[in-house]
Amino acid sequence: MSNSIFVPVHRLPASQDEVRQAVFRAFERFGLTPPDVQLHEPTSPPKAMADSIVTVRGNDVQKHCWVSFGEYPTELTGADAATHMGDVTTRGSWLFAAIVVMALFEFGGSIAFNDSGELDGRSEYDAEALRRVIDAGLIAGNPYLAR
Repeated sequence: MSNSIFVPVHRLPASQDEVRQAVFRAFERFGLTPPDVQLHEPTSPPKAMADSIVTVRGNDVQKHCWVSFGEYPTELTGADAATHMGDVTTRGSWLFAAIVVMALFEFGGSIAFNDSGELDGRSEYDAEALRRVIDAGLIAGNPYLAR
């Protein structure tokens, strides 16, 4: 099983700044301080954000994740019109990572596949269901949200 949450998206972000703005908005919606967002580009120039890795770091060691974007066949994305996915991975707080997943919905995503099995254990979420899980985690002060 993958240790990621995948979000099929209809378009890739055009720049690191577009990703940063989406992440900032997601954290601000939950009343949280926006984290640091950095782009790690491959040696050859990427096509939009494909093949790039974005790291997102909060104010403590458990608040971090990385996001990669790629092009995939629709058989893998599960959506006829979505040929790209954002992949959010962490070895820290799944609550933090889930907020970053919310930011990816801005790029035309409508569902997140929870291949990690983390959060509350469901296999997929729409934006509203994920928002409820995040709200519950914030209220409980649980940064991991594991079952």
